[in-house]
Amino acid sequence: MYAIWLACLVAISLLDLVHQGFDKDQIRMGEILNSVPTCLNLLCPLVFTIYYFNRGQFVELVLSVQIVSEECYGKLRRIAMIYTVVSAFLWCLAALFFIVHWIPFFTKPWQFVVYAVVAVYSTGWWATWLTIYGFVCHVHILEIDHLVEEMKTMECTPISIFQKHSTLQISLERTQKDFNVILSFALAYHVIDIIIFSFAYFSSSFDSSYPLWQYAGGIGFDLVSIIVKLYPPACVAASVHCIVMQASKRSQLGLTLSSTRLPYEEMQLFQFIACCEKDMGLKILGIRITVELAAKLSMTIITAAISFVAFIVPHLK
Repeated sequence: MYAIWLACLVAISLLDLVHQGFDKDQIRMGEILNSVPTCLNLLCPLVFTIYYFNRGQFVELVLSVQIVSEECYGKLRRIAMIYTVVSAFLWCLAALFFIVHWIPFFTKPWQFVVYAVVAVYSTGWWATWLTIYGFVCHVHILEIDHLVEEMKTMECTPISIFQKHSTLQISLERTQKDFNVILSFALAYHVIDIIIFSFAYFSSSFDSSYPLWQYAGGIGFDLVSIIVKLYPPACVAASVHCIVMQASKRSQLGLTLSSTRLPYEEMQLFQFIACCEKDMGLKILGIRITVELAAKLSMTIITAAISFVAFIVPHLK
């Protein structure tokens, strides 16, 4: 597996040489630099997957949820099937994107065959990692939904809710520890890829046969990848907020127009959960700052694109 993977990275690094017929005099530094973030982009999913299966809590997390009830087990199976289909779709889409993206560099049939194999094999790990990452986030959502359902019944005492909430918090903290560096690094290399790819394109490092729509497709691929990585923790953050809302409702259930005493235990539980929510929301994956940076980066890129189309393109000959 490692040998095939290294061969794929070597093939991507040598793409410029293959394109130029191994003529050293025609090597362009822009294409060589552009291959570096591409290799990192495709290498990271393999490293992330192996790291998480060896050191993460994937098996323990899934088992702890599926043994809760038959309903949770059924939901988990449905989510697993959905993410399996999503993984296959992303695999086909990413492989097709890279094949089309590299077509201008091919001049012989054997080059197309080799790089089609490289695209299919390497993007398979990309789709696998995104599927595992999204699936883990949805497993946490199931944990949270189960706790919210128990909080709706007054038979579940505040001390019981506190204990289950603490268990959930520990589980989320472990996921944060597993994903913190991974996600930050993944988003960072997308940003680097956008910058280097843009520099290479606008410095005329590619052939004139490399059209503007392919450059836009490469930038769009990176932006969509960033959005896909930020969506699952946003869903978890929304689910965590439901715990706060349900704790608020519990503290109000015992009150009527004739009540003379406040439910102090319920209010203390609500106060505790509300204080934890800001740390269990987007921070569960350690990317609150990264989300803000990604949003600012997206706005900067969109503004630059609009400015380019509106002011520069009309003056090009």
